[in-house]
Amino acid sequence: MYRLVLYFLFSLVIIASIFSYLSILHYDPSMLLLSTAIILLVCFVVNWIFSKAFNAPTNNESLYITALILALIVSPPESFNDLSYFFFILWVAIWAMASKYIIAIGKKHIFNPVAVAVVITAFSINQSASWWISTAVMTPFILAGGLLIVRKIRRFDMVLSFICVSILGTVVSHFSGISQLPQLIWDSLVSSPTLFFAFVMLTEPLTTPPTKNLRMYYGAI
Repeated sequence: MYRLVLYFLFSLVIIASIFSYLSILHYDPSMLLLSTAIILLVCFVVNWIFSKAFNAPTNNESLYITALILALIVSPPESFNDLSYFFFILWVAIWAMASKYIIAIGKKHIFNPVAVAVVITAFSINQSASWWISTAVMTPFILAGGLLIVRKIRRFDMVLSFICVSILGTVVSHFSGISQLPQLIWDSLVSSPTLFFAFVMLTEPLTTPPTKNLRMYYGAI
């Protein structure tokens, strides 16, 4: 499962870089690759430090998955001079790795490390994830890879409960007329982090319940 997720995320980075080069996505491909490389390096170093300090086992695939998720939800910088951005990715990468060891029971983390990191940065430095990967042009690739992941781990129940409640929440909070219903549903799937979060972050095995009913409640919450 980890290997599949790793290949999926790496493919998204490559596809996004190509689309950026072709101006389909409005990012500098060199900045996208640079920010990805920096996040990978910081995560590797911080993970090594904490694994030694806590004498805990490490999973390199999990490490790279965390780093690639961060690279895909934190917008790349606009230039080399954007020092505040580089401080931000340094800070968020450190917390993503640190949370795996600090917020843990029996040397196993209990919250998704990426989710913890972006919440901490939002409250500490007022910067958080933009979820830039969640755009209409990337949705077909997210959907294709995501369905493979869910099929592999057999978690359709949890993912469907999450997506249904997410759509319902969007419709209820923005509903102003029946004519807007199709657009609200479309936006909640294509122009929001719903699918990427559901397929990649919600499905992390270590942080999900073991039984079907509990997984459905978990997804809905």
